[in-house]
Amino acid sequence: MILNEVKMTRIILTIAVLLFNYLTFSQTAKKENYALTIKKGKIIKENKQTFWIIPTTLTNNTKDTLKYYSMSCSWQEFYSVDSNKLQVEGKDCDKNIPTILTLAPRQSRTVENRLLISQRINASEIKFKIGFNLMKVSSNQKKFDFDFIEQRKKKNIIWSNLISR
Repeated sequence: MILNEVKMTRIILTIAVLLFNYLTFSQTAKKENYALTIKKGKIIKENKQTFWIIPTTLTNNTKDTLKYYSMSCSWQEFYSVDSNKLQVEGKDCDKNIPTILTLAPRQSRTVENRLLISQRINASEIKFKIGFNLMKVSSNQKKFDFDFIEQRKKKNIIWSNLISR
């Protein structure tokens, strides 16, 4: 009887450890494997609003090809900014579907994020980072396996370097 309880306890502990490892390491991106860098861009004014155009570069530092989700129109949803004085500008989209992007080993992809600057702040005082929610795609996933709820959780954010005006 005691022997069965010991075996059962070991089985439960093994399952708990395996589950913990799966939940912890299944989607997380190691910071050294992928880098997000931003550069100071230009400031433009449109329709009484001020935008800061920020070149944002994702780099795959691994020896493996990176496959990750994006959206056909609203790719900006994967980006965030750590300052409440800035907001990543989104787009209104008529057709917007998940897409899978591929980034070869040791390669980079740059997009231009448009950040809306709050009118209540002196732009020269702004310091910020941009985050990218990296949702990796496994070999058995297709583009319509995209999980919108998981994307909103923003669990896998890679943060850029800090810049200021």
